Amino acid sequence: MKQSPSENEFHKRLGPSKFSAQGFLGNDQRPVDEIIAEDARTLESLGITQKQMADSLADAFEKCRAGLGAEVELFPNVTGKFYESMGKIPSPFRGEGVFEKGEAVVTDAKSSEKIILTRLSINLIKKHCFFQGKGSRFRIDPNKAAEILRL
Repeated sequence: MKQSPSENEFHKRLGPSKFSAQGFLGNDQRPVDEIIAEDARTLESLGITQKQMADSLADAFEKCRAGLGAEVELFPNVTGKFYESMGKIPSPFRGEGVFEKGEAVVTDAKSSEKIILTRLSINLIKKHCFFQGKGSRFRIDPNKAAEILRL
């Protein structure tokens, strides 16, 4: 199926760039609307709203950030650590501005599962239910996030 020029431009903004390094799609070949729809179905099957997920991710991110680089306990057996990074990154969705870089790595000690949180990734989930494509370094798998964050 042929994409419109605006769809082509949007898809290009989701790909690798000087701002986003590897991009937002990873090795996922699906159209963005399919990625979003699948993750929305996953949230629904878990009984979690998009807002609940985004709020929980934001809460974990802020707790990690407040730790100033020290490991913080978020839940029993779940820790997070914030890694500061200079600069800002623009949202691939036009008109949403730029977001500070820096990431919080949240780890479940029992399962060894990790999620990487950024202000931009949380915004993408909050506003668009876009968890990013499979294979993206910053993809937040909704199943994994729900498990780690005890949702």
